[in-house]
Amino acid sequence: MSKTNKWWQKPGLGILYQIEHRPGWRWNRNFDKFNASMRDKRAKFKFNGPFCKIKDWTAFSKQRVGVDYHIMEIKWHDGICYFDTKLTDWKTPNDYGKQFAEESKKAKIPFLYYYSSIIDHNPMFDDIQPLRGATTSHLDYGKWSKPFIPLLDAFLTYGAWIRFRFQEAKIRFKKKEKKAKFLQFIKFNRFHLDPRRYEKYMLGQLIELIEKYKPDGMWMDWYQWNMDRSASIIMDFMKEKYPRIILTFNNSLGWDLKWAHYVTAEFHNVSTAWNKSNRFRNSKISWELIGPAALAWDRMDARANPFDIIRMAAMIMANGGKAVYGMASQMDGTLYPELAKQMDRLGDWYKPRRELFREAIPMNYKGKKVPGIKLNNKKIKSIGTRCKDDYLIHLINFGIDDIPLKVNFKQKYWANIKNISIEPIKEELKIQTEQNGKLILIPPNLVDPVDTILRIELK
Repeated sequence: MSKTNKWWQKPGLGILYQIEHRPGWRWNRNFDKFNASMRDKRAKFKFNGPFCKIKDWTAFSKQRVGVDYHIMEIKWHDGICYFDTKLTDWKTPNDYGKQFAEESKKAKIPFLYYYSSIIDHNPMFDDIQPLRGATTSHLDYGKWSKPFIPLLDAFLTYGAWIRFRFQEAKIRFKKKEKKAKFLQFIKFNRFHLDPRRYEKYMLGQLIELIEKYKPDGMWMDWYQWNMDRSASIIMDFMKEKYPRIILTFNNSLGWDLKWAHYVTAEFHNVSTAWNKSNRFRNSKISWELIGPAALAWDRMDARANPFDIIRMAAMIMANGGKAVYGMASQMDGTLYPELAKQMDRLGDWYKPRRELFREAIPMNYKGKKVPGIKLNNKKIKSIGTRCKDDYLIHLINFGIDDIPLKVNFKQKYWANIKNISIEPIKEELKIQTEQNGKLILIPPNLVDPVDTILRIELK
């Protein structure tokens, strides 16, 4: 049985509702140009989307996917605030933060606010912004010298560009976004250092969000070790003032934080999800992996293999983690239909299997396969958990179809097997006794395209 009843310490499924994606722009942007596109003729802020359909999003979370919690981007790197803040006019006319809180509470869904702590391109910070010509620009590199900061940010931007180009070389996007370039020539701008000005603003907004809307947690983007001090300041602040508000930082998985309830990191494909989830299976602190439902955060093509969404969630949750998918909306707030369809399929798969993940804990073993289990196909990988008095063996399917599956249980590890059945259909399998252990044959019609779950009952 699960170690705790707290929702954030269990494996589970979540959704992050993104508000940063807009056609014609990539993740990396020239914010002199972007901010100009968000102003009217009098240079006043004119919000033009993406708008939010919070009721529809909450219904999608609750009814169609059946999530265990969900997150809303309340302020992305562009600095646009989707809530009624008193600290800036760079905000939406509607208080979407309030709507998200109210609808989540009605639906009884634990909810968190995503908040970009490390980057904020609100034009009120233009005079202290190290690099307005790119997304990567750190306001809180307080201990670094002034000339070094924009150079480092430019270096990180070009590094990100190389990584994105490498990823895109392996992906065939259906749509060509010729106008949406990831990187253009970066022009350096004048600025002066004033990190404390941003820190005061940042902490003031955390107070607003927590006091006004009473979220279950804050999801901060992101942790960058000791280079940027915003994370350290937030940890001290939250520990002292709001210790019961669940706190996590993107990019913190694998790091020893001085204050956080769980740690998280990103995944973008099946191999990353598999490797990271196995690596942190026996982590002492609760963890989460988050990735886009689409092929990328800023490209809304659906994944070519519709089962990948389910496959990645299954391996993450079976290894004890929480799996979160980023869902972007179109400019009117409607979720992208192809992505919603794949998430619907995930929900249909997850709902009858929820307790097999939520109420289980990972087996304690090293490596990427369960000890004492031998499979007849290399495209099937095993993950082991304990659920009450039984074992659950997840046979993750990496691509076999219409082939019977043979599973050998070695006597040394599995001497006391009483019954083996397939979950959640409760189909009992015939056990054959061999000299070195037990053998079962799973016919093709019972091999799940994603995750065949075996319940092992012991004598």
